[in-house]
Amino acid sequence: MSSSASLCRQALVAPVLWLVSSVACRDVGPPQAAEVLVADGDRQVALAGHPLPGPIVAKVVDAAGEPTPGITVVWHANDGTLSPGHSVTNAQGQARSMWTLGSIEGSVTATAATSGAPPAVFTAVAERPDALPFDELRPLSIPTYEGSGQVVHPDYAESAEGPGARHHLAITPYPFGDAHWENPSLFGGERADHWSLAAGAPSPVVLPDAGYLSDPDLVYLPEARELWLYYRQVTTDNIVRLVRSIDGVHWSAPAELVRVPNHGLISPAVVRRGPEDWWMWSVNAGTIGCGAAGTSVELRRSTDGLQWAAPRTIDLAQPGYSAWHTDVQWIPSRNEFWAVYNGKTAGSCTTPAVFIASSRDGVTWQVGDQPVIAKGRVPQFADIVYRTTFAYDPVTDAVTFWYSGARYNGTQYVWSAAVERRRRSDVFAPSGKAGDSAPFAPAPAPLLDWP
Repeated sequence: MSSSASLCRQALVAPVLWLVSSVACRDVGPPQAAEVLVADGDRQVALAGHPLPGPIVAKVVDAAGEPTPGITVVWHANDGTLSPGHSVTNAQGQARSMWTLGSIEGSVTATAATSGAPPAVFTAVAERPDALPFDELRPLSIPTYEGSGQVVHPDYAESAEGPGARHHLAITPYPFGDAHWENPSLFGGERADHWSLAAGAPSPVVLPDAGYLSDPDLVYLPEARELWLYYRQVTTDNIVRLVRSIDGVHWSAPAELVRVPNHGLISPAVVRRGPEDWWMWSVNAGTIGCGAAGTSVELRRSTDGLQWAAPRTIDLAQPGYSAWHTDVQWIPSRNEFWAVYNGKTAGSCTTPAVFIASSRDGVTWQVGDQPVIAKGRVPQFADIVYRTTFAYDPVTDAVTFWYSGARYNGTQYVWSAAVERRRRSDVFAPSGKAGDSAPFAPAPAPLLDWP
């Protein structure tokens, strides 16, 4: 019992202590809130008109920063309803309420307020009814020009306005692993899981004059409102070429940018951070390709996206694997690069898993110890997961992945693509254990013509 409370009790039974007790009792009163904090449940995402996945939780503290129990918190939202509308802080100083979103789509706010302190402000995102759910892997139906729907090597780009649709997906047909059809094709859409060919757009975008084509990579230039499509031509050399368009229908003639001997430049991944700040990562598998014991990742720089400096080898090493096909993006809201790549084992490119890594400088990378996706997740990817692309939304703090992969039907590989949205915190969550150098059984057959 506190000294003040003791004196108060004594004052009731010992009038001689009245003077002292009256002074002490003036210090005893209801708890005082100095600050209301956001404790949990901020930045959740749900469909408009639906409840958030979890409660929003406020914490009330006094001037010393200590939790303050017994404080009434009043809840208010600028859209939707909160239940209860009033709650009392517990012994930890916390109060909670469940927020059911209203009809407004986009960012909405709610407050937790109490007398004598500024309110805590919570944000949530109310999505359209057709928004892609979290953690649901959806197969994609891609209308490829040769009719198979079998595809590999997706690459995503978004344009604020033009050309055509806001969302773009470059991908190559790959029916039963036949590289003859593997020509870059471009599709547009307003949803992550629905893609179509724009009216009048060529399909494919480009055809080879020799060898075969593969590995498309998209970059959008906002000031020019132009979409650039990089891709790789494979002859006795690896050649990076570029075509450009302002409408997704009419394209420039191919321009050769980089040429190296086979197989020294696989899966170019181009990032543009500004008009004079261009980056290209690619994989060097030497002269052997799929049969190589390992690979290295190289970085080239450019001031215009056309003329590229000599490469430097960078530090992107996944324990037990080497990178095979990469996609890299600059994440401005987090001030870092992210890379996704399928992991190659020695002597094979029937890759069993896709990993993610982050970097502040694009050279030294912090790799994850668990896959983003592994083979066997769905029947379509029973035996291989391959090149993957992604998009990050800082508003919802979510990463959308477009995967490619294959299953073996007993004689051939059948190729597919799928999409999935995940929370960033889950994507980068550590597994708490070291990576296993050989966690997957070998694929049932080699890739004779690899994409």
